[in-house]
Amino acid sequence: MTSLEWPNLHGVDADRLASARRLAHNAIHWLVRFANSYAEPGADEQTPLIWNARDLVIETRPFLDQYSVELRVAPLEMQFRENGAPAPHTLVLQEHTPAHVEAWALVELLHRGIDRSRFTKDLPYRPNDLMSGDHEDFEPIAYQQELAAIDLGFRAGATVIQALYQRETGEASDAPLSCWPEPFQIGFEIDLALGSGAKRLRIGIAPGDGVRSEPYFFVGTDQQAQTAGFARECVISLRDAEARGLDVDSMAALLAEIIATQKRRLAG
Repeated sequence: MTSLEWPNLHGVDADRLASARRLAHNAIHWLVRFANSYAEPGADEQTPLIWNARDLVIETRPFLDQYSVELRVAPLEMQFRENGAPAPHTLVLQEHTPAHVEAWALVELLHRGIDRSRFTKDLPYRPNDLMSGDHEDFEPIAYQQELAAIDLGFRAGATVIQALYQRETGEASDAPLSCWPEPFQIGFEIDLALGSGAKRLRIGIAPGDGVRSEPYFFVGTDQQAQTAGFARECVISLRDAEARGLDVDSMAALLAEIIATQKRRLAG
């Protein structure tokens, strides 16, 4: 039995949590810009980002063989990695505008001799509530409590999802989880049998969204995941998991039951 430290969401204001989530989501968009600019042909078959379970960060998949960029969610800090090791020049997003972030990105690319003409701010999706230009600063210090709750939610949630991944697939539990940046979800997908009502199921953790204000676990089709349109019985909030004192094994078992039920339902 592996215990978990769940985020304490008691007393966390929903509006402030949404504002913190927006800051983190906009930081995620910058990782996607790196991944999108330097992705290899065929890379669109994978999510551009992963959850790095060893260092507890969201990270781009490697690009140009040796580089990646990570985001530490609680402090909102971005950093290049070279051959897997963090490089100097961390960008602390506090009081930086998107224009400042772009300038940092271009300087870091220049230092590494990477073709800056390939770098684009275009995203492969249309984001909601995008920060841009010089009109708005990142404010992680002002939302320190809320960002810490989101970060701890990812850490606890990813631990459960990785255990569930091993249970469902038989593969190593330390395999990196995918991060879908548009809906802001971390998890994995499993293919469904031919003739099912969908191609695959997505199982993961989300920090909240326009449908649900707080972090939650989910099981749903990939189509449902795009809009967070999950059935009520396929969602377990982290607040509920904490209140019930669930550990890794019991939480994974609950999600496994939901997966089995959804497979039967979709198979008709």
